[in-house]
Amino acid sequence: MRTRNARGSEGRTCCFTGSVGHRLFLALVATGWATALSAAPAGGRVLPREWNYIDLEKLPVLIALVLFASAYAFLYYRTKAGRPMRLRRLPGIDAIEEAIARATEMGRPVLFIPGINDIDDIQTLAGINILSHVAYIAAEYDTPLIVACRRSVVLTISEEVVKASSLAAGRPENYIPNNMRYLSDDQFAFTAGVNGIMLRERPASCIYQGCFYSESLILAETGYVSGAIQVAGTANVAQLPFFVAACDFTLIGEEFFAASAYLSRDPSVVASIEASDWLKMIYLIVILVGVALATAAAGLPHSQTILQLVEFLKEIM
Repeated sequence: MRTRNARGSEGRTCCFTGSVGHRLFLALVATGWATALSAAPAGGRVLPREWNYIDLEKLPVLIALVLFASAYAFLYYRTKAGRPMRLRRLPGIDAIEEAIARATEMGRPVLFIPGINDIDDIQTLAGINILSHVAYIAAEYDTPLIVACRRSVVLTISEEVVKASSLAAGRPENYIPNNMRYLSDDQFAFTAGVNGIMLRERPASCIYQGCFYSESLILAETGYVSGAIQVAGTANVAQLPFFVAACDFTLIGEEFFAASAYLSRDPSVVASIEASDWLKMIYLIVILVGVALATAAAGLPHSQTILQLVEFLKEIM
């Protein structure tokens, strides 16, 4: 094996290595290498640079990430092994089923809107999980289901979900392709189209589950005027007051995701909900311990160590 070194004109070192049958070229880019050599001590030894591989200021984020990942992995494999999930049934789920039952009694359809965002939004995925349950109950009751979508990809997935749920309920004829409606990509054109459905077809129940923005009040007001029972759910805090004011029942914030996990019974979704609850419990304990330590330090003359511990807990939070 032959080896020869060549020094470039810009202070970069290249190493050429040859062997029988082929030649490998290895380029080691060392910007400022010549400068570092010239600044070396008299003995010729280059002092190593100090590298900080861990930013201690972000250590609390690392601790929280490790705790959540560990809890998620444990709960995921436990749920996948067949252990019963520990999610309580929310009143919002009962409200959805009651709304479908009312539509069945009145002989009128159910209108479902899985939000206005695309399929890459976590709220849209949660809304489609709830749509699966709504389609199953509607098929059991032989009640027409209308799904209005703003995005074409969401429409395609909703079609498959409703078709699969109707087949699982033993009523594949309950899936009506004309009831799966793509209206418009424009926000308020979509809102106007949904309002037209409400006023023309007079659905007995309107279910809004997903991400909504300023159109939430328009939809909820139109549904209220049409006399429909309305059940809403969203994680957009700014839109919750409008849904609470105009709808009969509202899934607020994390209740929306918990209802989706409860209905889907997917181990990954259930584990994420349980792991987040565990992490909240840990944070609550840390807060209580910090409050107790800060209170104790206020009455002690020499409490520097306790105050340092309190500051560390503040950084974690």
